[in-house]
Amino acid sequence: MTVGEALAEARYRAGLTVDEVSERTRIREAVIRGIEQDDYEACGGDLYVRGYVRAIAGAIGIDAQPLIREYDQRQVDAPQTPKAPEAAETPEAADTPEAAETLETPETPEAADTPEAADTPEAADTPEAAAAPAIAESTASTAPTENPARGRTQRRVAAIAVLALAVVGAAVGLVASGLNHHAQAKNTTASSPTLQRTAAPGTAKPATAPTPTKPKPVKAQPKTPPVAAGARIRALPIKLAAAFGTDGLVDGDNPQIAMYAITPGAPLPWESQWYVTPEFGMLKTGTGLLLDMGRRVTVTSVRIQLGPYAGADLQLRVGNSAAALSSFKVVTHANGVGGAVRFRLRSPRTARYVLLWFTLLPPNGVGQYQVSVARAVVSGHP
Repeated sequence: MTVGEALAEARYRAGLTVDEVSERTRIREAVIRGIEQDDYEACGGDLYVRGYVRAIAGAIGIDAQPLIREYDQRQVDAPQTPKAPEAAETPEAADTPEAAETLETPETPEAADTPEAADTPEAADTPEAAAAPAIAESTASTAPTENPARGRTQRRVAAIAVLALAVVGAAVGLVASGLNHHAQAKNTTASSPTLQRTAAPGTAKPATAPTPTKPKPVKAQPKTPPVAAGARIRALPIKLAAAFGTDGLVDGDNPQIAMYAITPGAPLPWESQWYVTPEFGMLKTGTGLLLDMGRRVTVTSVRIQLGPYAGADLQLRVGNSAAALSSFKVVTHANGVGGAVRFRLRSPRTARYVLLWFTLLPPNGVGQYQVSVARAVVSGHP
């Protein structure tokens, strides 16, 4: 029995319609019908398929793990579609510069007139170059032939001359700098009062010598620019948001709407699945929302908007790997919260991932327990 057949049969036994399952899971009816027919094109990838299967299975009261394992096994066993061979000899490819370089074509008149083309080994292998000795012999009596070695020698001499001029210029600059430094030192010594002496006899010696004035050193300009203004505390861009469960990204609640938590003007917040008790109906120990910053950043505070009903126990965790829940470290927490919640870290933390981990759910107002997150903002500096 396939995954879709198992879900459809369990839905029939539960006495639920596709519309009722869609209302419970917030998954579109077309996606549910496709999954029941083992058509996963509308799901958007394996990660979302697992999330949909888990949500549908929870709504109709069956265990999702065997179905997910069955789906993964079928994906492994499915034959891979061979890739179509690349069209290497299309007319368009032949027109590109890269294709033109790979074809062995005779030299054009423009290339034959340039010294570089005349000196390359490829030019020597062409038919024109092969016929050059015969042409030279037939015209030796009327026109002299140019010696390629002489042209190369002239270019080498010109290059050596340029290099010599550069070396001489650098040496002259160093000598001039040394003379200028010596002249400044001599002027400073001559102007110092302590070094001035009067040779005339009978001149009274001054009682006290004035304190010599040291020349002010010239401060070198810093090579590195000052700290950029972007280092100030500000709202940081969040690359993506993903549902996160006790087994990581594979069993998060409602992954298809996780991006709503960070999307301005989103029609709905991200919501977990609903449970019959605040402790997740004894099915799991927590659920979370992962915020991926895209790279390591320095986090100083996090602000989120929860639902109107208080009662959520929440941990703020950070880490540099999203492989498992154990990869994250708890930096602060809040109990019994609802509405606007803001975490201010006592000391900034550097990490790529920020995890909002809920260990207790608030009521949703209709006799169930469910958490929602909207307008998530992470502040700090890159």
